[in-house]
Amino acid sequence: MRIWLNSLLIYNLIFKIIFKNNKFIMNFKKIRFYLIFIVLFFQYFISTAFSNQPFIINSDNLKIIPYKHFEFLEGFDESVSFSTLENQKWSKKIKNVQSMVDGYWLRFSTVNNLTTNTIGLSHNYNKEKKLFVKNSLGIKEYDFWKSGLNKLITDERIGAQHRIVMPKGELTVIYDFFRNNPVDRFNSKENYHRMMIGSWEELRFREIARFVGRIAFLAPALLFGLYYFFVFLISRGNYIWISLALIMTSLMTLGPLSSSFSGLNLNPSFSSLSGLNFYLTILFLILIQFFKKTLKLNEFYPKLNKIFFMSILFYIFMSLINLYLLINWPNEEQLNLIKYPPDNLGPGLIKMHIMIIPFIIILLCSIVVSFFSWRKGDSSSGYLCLSFLLPFLILPISFITFLMTGGFNAFFWGIIMPLSGILFLGMFVTFGFSVAQNMKDLEHEFLENQVRLNEELESKVKQRTLELTEANQLITESINSASLIQNAILPKIERENFGFNEFEYLWEPRDIVGGDFYWMDKKDEWTCFVMADCTGHGIPGAFMTLISSTLLDRIKSLEDLSQPERILNQLDELLEETLKLKENDATNFGMDAGVCCFSRKNNKLLYSGAKMNLYHKFDNDVQEYKGDKISLGYAQKPHPIVLHCHHIDFPINSSFFMFSDGITDQVGGPKNIMYGKKRILKIISETSDVKNSIQKITKDLESYQRSHKRRDDLSLFGFSIA
Repeated sequence: MRIWLNSLLIYNLIFKIIFKNNKFIMNFKKIRFYLIFIVLFFQYFISTAFSNQPFIINSDNLKIIPYKHFEFLEGFDESVSFSTLENQKWSKKIKNVQSMVDGYWLRFSTVNNLTTNTIGLSHNYNKEKKLFVKNSLGIKEYDFWKSGLNKLITDERIGAQHRIVMPKGELTVIYDFFRNNPVDRFNSKENYHRMMIGSWEELRFREIARFVGRIAFLAPALLFGLYYFFVFLISRGNYIWISLALIMTSLMTLGPLSSSFSGLNLNPSFSSLSGLNFYLTILFLILIQFFKKTLKLNEFYPKLNKIFFMSILFYIFMSLINLYLLINWPNEEQLNLIKYPPDNLGPGLIKMHIMIIPFIIILLCSIVVSFFSWRKGDSSSGYLCLSFLLPFLILPISFITFLMTGGFNAFFWGIIMPLSGILFLGMFVTFGFSVAQNMKDLEHEFLENQVRLNEELESKVKQRTLELTEANQLITESINSASLIQNAILPKIERENFGFNEFEYLWEPRDIVGGDFYWMDKKDEWTCFVMADCTGHGIPGAFMTLISSTLLDRIKSLEDLSQPERILNQLDELLEETLKLKENDATNFGMDAGVCCFSRKNNKLLYSGAKMNLYHKFDNDVQEYKGDKISLGYAQKPHPIVLHCHHIDFPINSSFFMFSDGITDQVGGPKNIMYGKKRILKIISETSDVKNSIQKITKDLESYQRSHKRRDDLSLFGFSIA
């Protein structure tokens, strides 16, 4: 109705502008009304006509099928035959809300305009389904799927996500049976039949990525939880509550992980909102106990300590109620959606805000107490205050996401839930900083009062120092292992195999691992060499090099190695897809890169760069080929990116050089300024061969840097082509 009222107002305004000089039409409002009515009639006619049009699949990416393409049929279960379905009268909407529990059929038409005939059909909310697919290949029946009863992966599905063969350019009609988990009635009716369609490869990748994403959240939470538990066994103290909170967080992740991917859903309540309520009560109980102990309320704030103790009793009581409801709800009566509509979770069920609001009050009190403790000189309380504030960041993020997505829909929760998980883990990481700072403060106190310390306290200090040393050693060993992995993925340069006459390089991470990397391969007559400088250095940069190297291997199988600009474009697209940069602006990673492709057959070198330049030395002259002023990845860059290709004829005795900004930006010298590009080019022009150039630049940089710290990873490559 709102759409038609807006259309009426807009058309009235348009007619006033068009016919403002026509006194006859403007003076007779009836004529104007009839004209607007005719236009609205045609609008309705056109919209109705297009609503019956098939949905066109024109992208590999999964897209939501609009509601207007659907037709519904109620009163038939999964055992109905196709001929019976086809002969029924279908409706444009669900008439009986009870059908969401009892089951209903949905039908829509689609045309496959992709290069592949293997299409994926996804539905995240449908717990039970049956498919009929009708096209020129005939009528294909897909077996009835029910979570917990069927195999996870077959040739035709991953879980409840189906693989469908659709001839290209032809009409396909899909009949889909829905019966939903009654525990999940809090979802809107539109979410029940929200379906997505795209290429099967894209769907399969998404399901695997979803599983990996949950594992990526589960693994650190569980590992940190176990780590703090072992620390507790050694040193006791407040570590047990951090450990239990992290382990409970892991259990909250295991619920949807097991139900959505493994199909081992013994009780659907545990992976629904009712299960989440139970988990939250236990988690809040543990966290409040941690706050109480860490803030030392019993010692400094006895009255507030009583309030915290009462809240603990409250959550113990709520956990028992939620456990009872979890086991006994829903019953047969509560599956009546007419009596208990979808926006009602059921009679007597504890609503989530009843548990969240008291915890927020406790959290606010903890923020105030930790802030004043920090102002009094307790440095560990500063970290506590920061960790307490992290959950509140979800409020402005939720508000912005709400405005961007248009409400509390699937897209809203798809963004908010991962961000909430990240903030939640960040909260515990900051807790760890608080614990570590507290240990530092204790050590300092012990040192200042060592005269009063007895032998027992001295042994405890040594024991804790040993624990820190062992922890640091474990971290160092892990980073060294990561360095071995990173070195393993870098290609071994065999000059003869790749067509080089000379190939020399300087590659040194600032830390043990780094964000600079190189990649090389040969296909047919073309050799391709890639040098890249990824976001950051250390562990984050190393992860980016692993991802990028894998993506280049993928690109190699798809692309011709004689098109460097195409390789960079493909790398940019895959980075956006892999890191989900368009969905999450906070995930802002990327790289600068340059690609050289050459063929000895025709003495031609092609170069394309993204904020990275190529230098060509011939005789004593060095020519610069500049890359485009745009980086790969990064959510804030323009779309699509445009990259150019340099065509270079290389004579005999010519050489080429590439280097990262880690060399040019290194501070040193008597004036404490950056090393700069001119020094590098001067050495290159004055030396006779590539090896000599690399050696002289390395020595000169070491001398220039002197006592200054390394600022970034170093990468310098030089080669000549026979």
